[in-house]
Amino acid sequence: MEENTNVEQQDQDTITISKSDYAKAIQSAEDKLRTKYSADIKALKDKIAELTPKQKSDAEIDFENRLKALEAKEKKIALLEKLNTKNMDSSIADFLKDDVDVDSFNTVIENLVNARIEKAGYKPTGHMNSESISKEKWASMNISQRTEFYNSNPELAKKLMGM
Repeated sequence: MEENTNVEQQDQDTITISKSDYAKAIQSAEDKLRTKYSADIKALKDKIAELTPKQKSDAEIDFENRLKALEAKEKKIALLEKLNTKNMDSSIADFLKDDVDVDSFNTVIENLVNARIEKAGYKPTGHMNSESISKEKWASMNISQRTEFYNSNPELAKKLMGM
């Protein structure tokens, strides 16, 4: 009897390939890896795009532009109201920023105008006498007092005499 041994024989198959077939096989394996990695990269880029903020739509951009325009109009109206409360010309608003302090601006303008008026303005000198009297006091005055008052303030004396 022969001993049966469970010995397996391994046959090694020897394959002979030409260089061109070998290069094609390697190229095919590289292409498979490249395709797999390209798909992985694309999937990761899509995931990044999902996580980043999206581009604003045209409607959102239009809404924001309208909101900015409305806010600018509101600021302009508020500035015009401030100018009107200070009795200033509203055409000045075109030259002022929205956040200007109208009170201090008004003070500066008034000081400039007053300085110019004092510098170049005409000051009448004939109205120094600011004496005023009532009709009762005029009636109680004697003739010499009336003459003296007439010399100092002829217009008022004429009114009191009824001329």
